Amino acid sequence: MSSPSSTTSSATNTSAQLLKRLHIPGSPLVLTNIWDIPSFHAITSLNTPHSQPVIAIATASFAAAAQLGIADEDLTLEQNLSSVATLAPLCARANLPLTVDLQDGYGRDLEEAVTRAVKLGACGANVEDSIPSAGFARGFEGSLYPLQEQVGRLKKVLDVAGEAGCPDFVLNARCDVFRLVTNPHRPEELGDEVRMGEAVKRGKAYLDAGATTVFFWGGGGRGLRTAEVERLVRELGGRVAVKLADGEGALTVDELAMIGVARVSLGPGLWSVAQDAVREAASRILLGGGTLRDRN
Repeated sequence: MSSPSSTTSSATNTSAQLLKRLHIPGSPLVLTNIWDIPSFHAITSLNTPHSQPVIAIATASFAAAAQLGIADEDLTLEQNLSSVATLAPLCARANLPLTVDLQDGYGRDLEEAVTRAVKLGACGANVEDSIPSAGFARGFEGSLYPLQEQVGRLKKVLDVAGEAGCPDFVLNARCDVFRLVTNPHRPEELGDEVRMGEAVKRGKAYLDAGATTVFFWGGGGRGLRTAEVERLVRELGGRVAVKLADGEGALTVDELAMIGVARVSLGPGLWSVAQDAVREAASRILLGGGTLRDRN
């Protein structure tokens, strides 16, 4: 007779196998990142007996931190895993794979972070190559983990996940090359072509290390340009993940699918939309004497 822990591990790995199959270049997995129980129910309410648009769940560390009133970089491992512990049983009951945002793996606590996430029911994770304490102004080897060190860290993620009972763990290796701040006195250090070359080099290395996809993000302001997404897809065989932008001229999900990406996430986008909706309704009531809903 199997133990409860082995049964849980088996179910988590089955979810990982499903999640991995959902990453299809040109027909991307679209993840509406959540942060708490209400956001889980709001998203999964879209599923009906006749339509299942929500096929997997992802968390967003920024939103998990924001609901606690702290910055993303201040979210501790315990706080992050507390959120995972709340959401994982809901995902399991809904038969939805759960992938979680583990930031950089919490430095030296990477093995603990991955082990505990898997034991809670996560079958995948984002792990980024930026160093939280370094910021984004020190260049490739100052703001980011050195390439070979990061490759080793990503291999460790997969090894530890396997030891925890999830050998098919889905690693979305985030690369923050496009978030680095250009030194105005030496702009050539992070010129577009130099930056792209580093992104491709790291992307190929991360895939060789076992990542399912490489997630590139240009930050809330810069974002990724269409030509950059196209080249990354071409260079990495479509195994590219991006964040859906919301600025003027931002690529749509359909456009990203046509380019050939394998994964699209909203990151903290829904959190921001929710806060805007609350602010707008409150303003309408407090400043205009209106109702909760605009009758226009």
